Amino acid sequence: MKYLFDSNLLIYHLNNLLPPCGRQWIVAGLREGAAYSVMTRIEILGYPLPLDQLQTARRLLGGLIEIGLTESILERTIAFRQCHRRLKIPDALIAATAREYALPLVTRNLSDFDKIAELSVIDPFRAWP
Repeated sequence: MKYLFDSNLLIYHLNNLLPPCGRQWIVAGLREGAAYSVMTRIEILGYPLPLDQLQTARRLLGGLIEIGLTESILERTIAFRQCHRRLKIPDALIAATAREYALPLVTRNLSDFDKIAELSVIDPFRAWP
């Protein structure tokens, strides 16, 4: 695994809203085995989608690596929430997952994660390695 995809990156992709460099992240992630947090699956598949979009979302997630909730991710999530009170629980869980596996987080929501110094964040709308 080289990176962790945030939910919003995959949502932008599913809605055909990614710029070319953003699409490169998806292609590379599918090829190289990028990961996502179990929270991302909940966020994406928990949204009411038409059947065809739901099937597309499931195929996309199936091409990536899902990282489940472990005790160490849970404890890191709690620690992030204690230090960053305004950090929402889903974001704390995704950040903790990225940090636990030392993966850069590819996300458009930079402001959600900018206060977590231990986290490497990449904006898929601006950067391609």
